[in-house]
Amino acid sequence: MTIPRRSRLTGKTAFSDVFEQATVSSDACFKVLGRRAGQTHARLGMAVSRQVDRRAVQRNRLKRIIRESFRAHYLVDDSPLAADFVVLPRSAAVTTSKGQLLEQLDRHWRRLDQKLPGKNATGQRSA
Repeated sequence: MTIPRRSRLTGKTAFSDVFEQATVSSDACFKVLGRRAGQTHARLGMAVSRQVDRRAVQRNRLKRIIRESFRAHYLVDDSPLAADFVVLPRSAAVTTSKGQLLEQLDRHWRRLDQKLPGKNATGQRSA
């Protein structure tokens, strides 16, 4: 299952906006940047460079895991937040198991849900 086009962060300006006004959540494996969006749904962008791992196989593995986690958290009927996210994996993520990576990403999503100001999907004001 792919992520729908409306849920993908595309274009240089969309990424720049997130980098300029980001709320950050980071650990040894990921740095996740989030920004409240003007849309009604969450969008995902990834920047997985060759510095993370020279092998495309490993970079693609990380992208699949990131997309799976994003889908599980934001592409559901009761999605908690309409925001733009950019995920930057770190080289430590390559040697970490899939289960641990999914747990860490879930922690990042929950942390950013709490940190980002504005209204959530239910229309209630958050921090």
